[in-house]
Amino acid sequence: MSVPMKQCNHAGCRTLVPFNERYCVKHKQELNKYRYNKRMYNSNESKYQQFYKSTAWRRLSRRFLENNPICVKCYEDGVIRKADVVDHVQEVKDNWSRRLDESNLQALCNSHHNTKTRNERKKRE
Repeated sequence: MSVPMKQCNHAGCRTLVPFNERYCVKHKQELNKYRYNKRMYNSNESKYQQFYKSTAWRRLSRRFLENNPICVKCYEDGVIRKADVVDHVQEVKDNWSRRLDESNLQALCNSHHNTKTRNERKKRE
């Protein structure tokens, strides 16, 4: 059975795309490039996004994960799981001055990091 098709959502484009997608390949790339540039350079988050791409942060986080390979929250629960992410205890948005302070970092698995980030966003709002 074939998938229903529709036109690309980009104005003037008549390329047919599967019904569950919004843009054709050409316009999907343009949209992604636009969103990336807006987020990196023109938004309130640009300062933070550029920090996370900085050499200083990449070196610090890589070294921290090498020294702390186990998720802190899983270890507290009695489970040993590999840490995937270096997380700021006090978020960068809340305390910019502690962004490169190793005492403000913790190693977390993706699951615990996503939960913590979601809770912090709710508090901030």
